[in-house]
Amino acid sequence: MNTTLPEPDRAPGRSRRRLPFALAGVGVAAALVLGGLYVWSDHTRDEGVSLPRDCADLLPADLAERLPGADEIELRGEMLDTVEQEDVLRVAHCEAGDDVDGDTAHFSLQVVLYDPAENESVRRMRESVAQGRLAREEDDFESEYGDPPMRAVEWRSLSVGDGGYATASGPVDEERTDRLWSSLEYSFDNARVSLFHRTDGRVEPEEDLDALEDLAIEVTERLGG
Repeated sequence: MNTTLPEPDRAPGRSRRRLPFALAGVGVAAALVLGGLYVWSDHTRDEGVSLPRDCADLLPADLAERLPGADEIELRGEMLDTVEQEDVLRVAHCEAGDDVDGDTAHFSLQVVLYDPAENESVRRMRESVAQGRLAREEDDFESEYGDPPMRAVEWRSLSVGDGGYATASGPVDEERTDRLWSSLEYSFDNARVSLFHRTDGRVEPEEDLDALEDLAIEVTERLGG
């Protein structure tokens, strides 16, 4: 039975903060943005990266300790082998939730594997991620979006993957300033990786983005990076 590819559970961030581009290490196709032109090396491993058996193999056992403001969490999810998207081989969709101070903290990870033999599809995927990063540079921190209304409070380019970025957003309502939505997205070889964390309680945006970036590095290692 075909399964429609799930959308990453994340809040979009907007910013105009300009930070240095994150360049991947040797062996990973680097995304360079020069005057609006995207240039990647031609190197993508013929076999690409692969997904493990389940979500527990993608994420650390101490996930709750790694996420600011979380306590015990239950990890759930699945590996989808059949999706209704051209040139996509497999998808990992993993989620975790916990009751935190009377409300719910939520975490999700999505990894979409594209067919490494389909160079054009992989190229478009990488370009899409890089364009999303540029949009964060060009947008204004004062832009409001979502329901309830939110705005970005912090963003960064990433030390992992190609052309990736992470954004932390908070509510516009001054009476609910303790809520935080953090998201991260990057490409790596033939994979597109997205992480999202929503929390209640006082958490510094930089702390939450640090936690997501550390997890992204570990996910990349477990994908074969």
